[in-house]
Amino acid sequence: MPQGGSVAYNFLPIIKALCVSESIVHRLDSARMKTDSFIKRFDASLMSNSKWVKLLKVLTLRDFNISSSKIKLVWDEDIRVLNLNDDLEFGFDYCQSSMESMVSGYPKGFYDYKEIEWLEIKAPRAALNELIKNIEQVGKYCVEQSIDSIKIIAYKNT
Repeated sequence: MPQGGSVAYNFLPIIKALCVSESIVHRLDSARMKTDSFIKRFDASLMSNSKWVKLLKVLTLRDFNISSSKIKLVWDEDIRVLNLNDDLEFGFDYCQSSMESMVSGYPKGFYDYKEIEWLEIKAPRAALNELIKNIEQVGKYCVEQSIDSIKIIAYKNT
């Protein structure tokens, strides 16, 4: 018999590691299913992955003097910060269907565009007007405008 007891005892650390891996995958799958159930609560989906990519390209092409950007995820009650610094790159910070390390809070990492309920951008009035013109050039978006901000709506109830 091997040192340390039975053969099963020697494989216990490996078995525990496999069980932990399976539970992590399960939690991620569960979170994904929960996201989809939250999305189903809305009457209208107004954004697609390609529209998010086009919007992010517009937001990173020039300096629009953005003072802050807030984001609301469909599965979270908290309002988070979206990092829109001027050195964001397609294929590195944001990709075809997700963005990485741009959303504040926990969990860190990748967020699918489908998780975004809305994005609010604050900037001076002149910058907002210029930003809206640039956004309108790349597609049709649901944009709500106030004195000092615009909000791009991804989901809504009619």
